[in-house]
Amino acid sequence: MSGVTDARAGELAALEFFAGCTAQDLIPLATLLQPLTAVPGEVLMRQGEHAVSFLLIGTGCAEVTHIGQSGEATVVPLHPGLVVGEIALLRGIPRTATVTATDPLTGWVGDSAAFAIMLDLPGVMDRMMRTARQRLAAFVTPLPVSLRDGTELYLRPVLPGDNERTIHGPVEFSSETLYRRFQSTRTPTASLMAYLFEVDYVDHFVWVLTDGPDGPVVADARFVREGHDSTTAEVAFIVGDAYQGRGVGTFLMDALAVAARAGGVTTFTARVLSENYPMRAILDRAGAHWDREDLNVVTTVVDVPEVSMSPRRYRAIYEMARRVMRAVG
Repeated sequence: MSGVTDARAGELAALEFFAGCTAQDLIPLATLLQPLTAVPGEVLMRQGEHAVSFLLIGTGCAEVTHIGQSGEATVVPLHPGLVVGEIALLRGIPRTATVTATDPLTGWVGDSAAFAIMLDLPGVMDRMMRTARQRLAAFVTPLPVSLRDGTELYLRPVLPGDNERTIHGPVEFSSETLYRRFQSTRTPTASLMAYLFEVDYVDHFVWVLTDGPDGPVVADARFVREGHDSTTAEVAFIVGDAYQGRGVGTFLMDALAVAARAGGVTTFTARVLSENYPMRAILDRAGAHWDREDLNVVTTVVDVPEVSMSPRRYRAIYEMARRVMRAVG
């Protein structure tokens, strides 16, 4: 049996989910896992059922289907190396979605005792919380937003897949727009794009606006907490060229302020190019006083601004932010 356990621990160590763990670290977990095989179309978990286990996908793919309160279905693909069923166990609630194999699938099943051991492994808890928040964000129904010129866009939290949708999408972000945002003429690297779109929603929160509920990303706004002080965060925006001048930035500043209040952030900072007048104008309305950092860059510190929107809209945005910030509870 020890040989089987050692081999299983080695297989687990090869998964990206356990990066930083050695096979030796994983032996206690490996002893409690049971092998899993599934055929395409086989239901592995069902939304609403009592949660007593989690799955680790070794090979093959599956999909998660979440049915929202209005009956709309959200489908998210699952790839090898992912944990599934963690949200219900973390929160002590029924299953939040149905999981179905889409390929011949192998992996492992663990009970609550295995789950507790897994959470104590180096880096696993943080990784699992991040994954759970990203999965919950995918279940959020985008909120329709009408801009001052009548344009209708949709607000939602960023998703990891927005990286590819933005790079290969139809919305243009010109070199000038990218320069104002990143303060560099270089094209953003793959690692930077992953950082921008694969966030934890707590220390790094991002809203996106899309053209249509399932359409391309046309703008994003984010805050990133500044390390030692959880109440202070740096803000940044980017808006596609065709959508500039329509009030997108003003709306996103309000939405970001709502999310900041949901997350306990009270102070925004910004570091922008001195000629980035649209961004400066948005922060001027929040009471910005600018200090020159160098020849081309200015900085400011402002209180999270008051928000001008209906109480109903405020509550909808606030609850959307809280939903993904609180993976547990």
